[in-house]
Order: sequence, then C-alpha cells, then structure tokens
Amino acid sequence: MERKQPDYFLPALIGGLLAGVVSAIPFFNCLCCLWVIAGAIFSTYLLAGRTPASLKTGDGLLVGTLSGIFGAIINVILNIPLGPIYLNVTRRFLMSMSRFMEEMPPNWEGLLQMRYRGLSPSLLILDLLLSSVLFAFFGAIGGLIGISLFGRKKESGVHNETKATEDTSNNQPGL
Repeated sequence: MERKQPDYFLPALIGGLLAGVVSAIPFFNCLCCLWVIAGAIFSTYLLAGRTPASLKTGDGLLVGTLSGIFGAIINVILNIPLGPIYLNVTRRFLMSMSRFMEEMPPNWEGLLQMRYRGLSPSLLILDLLLSSVLFAFFGAIGGLIGISLFGRKKESGVHNETKATEDTSNNQPGL
C-alpha cells in the first residue's frame, strides 16, 4: 500500500505564525529561539493530528523547517512597525544601566542620541535572510522533538504474528 504524502503547508503556517508573532513581542523576543522550537513542535502536533499514518523523521524536519521560515517572514514583517519601540526600550535600558555602572563604554551617549531612521530595503533583506536561516535551523530541531513526541501512531488492529518454527535437524555448518 502506498503512503499518502501529508499536507505540510497549513500546519507549518500556523506554527510559523505562532512563532513569528510571539518572537516579535517586546520582552518575549529574548527567547526567540525557544518560540521557534515551540512553534515547530506545535506544527508537528497539528501534522500528526491530520495524518492517519505514523510520521517519519523527514516529515518532522520538513514541517519544522517550513514553520521556521514562515516564522521568520512574519517576524520580520512585524518588526517593521515595532522598530521605534525597540529603540526606545534600548534607550531606557542604557539610561538605567548608566545609573548603576560607574564606567560605561566610550561613546555610549551616542547610542542615546540615535533616532529611528526608517526602513532600509537592504537591511530588511539581510534581516530576512539571517532570520530565515536561524529560524529554519531551530524549526528543524523543534520538528525533530515534535516527531519524537507525536509522530508514532498506535496500531488499532491486533496483528497475529506467528513465527515459523525452525527445523534444526538439517542444519549444517557453513561450507
């Protein structure tokens, strides 16, 4: 019997949406790799629920990698409007650090004077490429974890496995 190929797109898109949105939220983005792994595990869970047969390791790698790539695209798109917020949070962090540290690195005041300069297409493409590689890697790890958790289906039927008895009377050592 031929094995039907599972549909990877929708579970990967849902898991990537989850990973991309949570990774873009300020303060939650500190654990972005964890969210990518969690999104890929969720994608594998959704794929296992939609597929009647047991999944293979390649299925987990593929859905996890796709989930990571979708997550990277969504993350980069959401980071466009959140750029000024990130800059403001960084500025506040540096101000609070300057109160507690006696010696700050040279020219650290220049970081406080930084302004949001808008969107640069070349930096956007670079960010998308680097995020895609990083998210795809951690998505593949999450897909492997998800396959180990959800990939095996229990057999519903009882198999009657009987082993043929060996006839040991006619055994001869190798020639």
